[in-house]
Amino acid sequence: MRRLLVSALVLAGCEGPAGPPGPAGPTGPDGQQGPEGPEGAVGQPGTGDDGTSPWFTDDGVDIEVTDLSLANGSAIVSFTLDDKLGAGGAALDREGRLTQGAVSLSFVLGQLAVDGAGEPGPYTAYTTRVVGGATQATTESVAANVVTVAVTQGTYRYTFAAPLTAFDAARTQTVIAIASRTVDGVTRMDRSVRSVRPDGGTMVTRQVADDARCDTCHGTLAAHGGRYDAVDQCVVCHTQQTSDPDTGNTVDLRVMAHKIHRGAALPTVVAGGTYQIIGFGGAVHDYSTVTFPQSIERCDACHGGAQGDFWQRKPTVDACTSCHDDVVFVDAPPPGKTRHAYGVPENAPCGVCHGATTGVSPVDASHRDSTFDTSQSLVVTIDPMATVPPGTSPSFTFRVTANGQPRNILTTPLGQLRATLAGPNGDFTTYWTVGTSTNPFAQTTIQGSGATGTLAAVDAAAGVFSYTFPATITVPAGATGSYTVGIEASLNSATPRYATVSPMRAFAVTDTVAQPRRSIIDPAKCDGCHYDLTFHGGGRRGAEYCVMCHNPENANNERISRFEGSTVLAESVDFRVMIHKIHAGEELSQPYLLGGFPLPSVTNPAGTIYDFGEVRYPRSRAECTACHQPGTYGLPAAQGRAPSILQELTCTEPATPGDPDLYCQSPYWNVTQTYRVAPESSVCTSCHDQPYVAVHAMLNTLANGSEACATCHGPGKTHDVAVVHAR
Repeated sequence: MRRLLVSALVLAGCEGPAGPPGPAGPTGPDGQQGPEGPEGAVGQPGTGDDGTSPWFTDDGVDIEVTDLSLANGSAIVSFTLDDKLGAGGAALDREGRLTQGAVSLSFVLGQLAVDGAGEPGPYTAYTTRVVGGATQATTESVAANVVTVAVTQGTYRYTFAAPLTAFDAARTQTVIAIASRTVDGVTRMDRSVRSVRPDGGTMVTRQVADDARCDTCHGTLAAHGGRYDAVDQCVVCHTQQTSDPDTGNTVDLRVMAHKIHRGAALPTVVAGGTYQIIGFGGAVHDYSTVTFPQSIERCDACHGGAQGDFWQRKPTVDACTSCHDDVVFVDAPPPGKTRHAYGVPENAPCGVCHGATTGVSPVDASHRDSTFDTSQSLVVTIDPMATVPPGTSPSFTFRVTANGQPRNILTTPLGQLRATLAGPNGDFTTYWTVGTSTNPFAQTTIQGSGATGTLAAVDAAAGVFSYTFPATITVPAGATGSYTVGIEASLNSATPRYATVSPMRAFAVTDTVAQPRRSIIDPAKCDGCHYDLTFHGGGRRGAEYCVMCHNPENANNERISRFEGSTVLAESVDFRVMIHKIHAGEELSQPYLLGGFPLPSVTNPAGTIYDFGEVRYPRSRAECTACHQPGTYGLPAAQGRAPSILQELTCTEPATPGDPDLYCQSPYWNVTQTYRVAPESSVCTSCHDQPYVAVHAMLNTLANGSEACATCHGPGKTHDVAVVHAR
């Protein structure tokens, strides 16, 4: 054994270096399959996308609810998002990754009640919150509850977090979806409303107020920064559930809307109180100065639609005491309140005593004033006139129709019949008086006490008459162009007066053909908010007639306060200035005070001053077409416009201590300074009344009255009036 081992070692020690490897041999047969190994761990999610690329869109937003389902204690709303209101928009990515501008969403969900007669009652919102111990209907927006169905189609789904408390499948359920999108600093909004009845029965719709009626004053109704634009949206949140925790006032729409619109005339406000709602961020909204621009008793100014007669057919304590807010239904009324005149009814509905036209106090009859009476009517027209040469008294023919029939006013006189002469028609330039031989603006009485001139029958049975101004009233000797005659007339001299819409007729003086004064407003638009515009006791009717008196040379100097030792500014009542200032109201930077009747006197040297600085205009003041005819408010103004006048008056009669007579007597009360504001400047500075704007206008007006306003504010210019006012 030892010898063999030694031999082996010797042989190993003598072996040479290894040779190169030989060629590979043929592949052997596959071995048997081994047992399956254990399953590997789950990998991390990938970071790639589905390959969808971003796409271009417009800057708008449109949301449309396509479905609402309520079952098993939850509600799901399906909706679409695109970039264009109406049809044809491009889909939007809600998160703003594939399309510009993320879309913010919020939702409201409510259930509509039904009364015993099967008619709709108020809503109750499911989406609520508690603020300061007060429950409020509100919007809901839980980002995690939004599901993207197909982003390229702009389809989504939202599941409400709010519980469906007191849900009834046999009641109408309504959702409001609101979308907001900001692109390049400009935010646009849209909203969509959808109602369903889960049990498949017939839905009911609540429509007590009519959008179109609201829009006659508000333009396009916009609330909460423009998020809501229709009454059917307001009623889902402004419910009986909701109150303002700061004031305790309910924001139930039927109460809040009445109180806001009555505002300054609310009995509690007249007694010295206020009506306020504290809004977002503690903002105080004081409605105590709101004045409704027509009779507050005209309930159908707002009420209309399917249940538009509920105000008279289904009165409620809440609705009635919202306007009559000093009335209470308790036997011991608190201070400042009045016990309901017919006691404290226990179970009887209001309609028992307050039927629409029946009961001890019918609702309809209780909400009427004498101006609502349309049983009589008066129409006066002026026939075309011949040329009236300078220095002569105008004559004209006119026609009278009362209650649809010709009126013989010689046998059945009118309660009021006056004629007004004004000119020239480029801009009326003299305030009317009883008339002098040199005054180109005069008013005379045709019929009645103090009548002057000549009234004659042309065809009395047909209601056709002629009138010639007295010899003391003539077209001025130096007059040129065209002038105008107007009539104000009424059937009665006291309310109800049944006034005619004042007719106006242009006549030629030196023109070949009579040229009427420009027409720039639409009286129908005025009546949309004011219903039937009448002034000065109801005897003057029709907005276009106002300019015959409210002209550029008319300062309010005879009505402004007249105290001894005082200096005051009599504001212009030029119509273009006055109307803009009145409607600018609370947006003015300076007070706008006008005197009215009774005039200042020894017993009342202050006179009757109206402060229009608190007027609450219900729509955007930049919306010029709310009053104007299209294309009549741009620059430059037409030639022939006259500057507007303002006057400073000073009393040189010293105020004597202890003297009970503080009234400034003549001849101590005199005009000490007259200001004339160029036509374009007078219009623009009537709304933009800040002193620096007036300086800007003055610097761009030459001594001869030429204005450079159109250089920057004309069509196509940097600050084009039409463009700026459209923003």
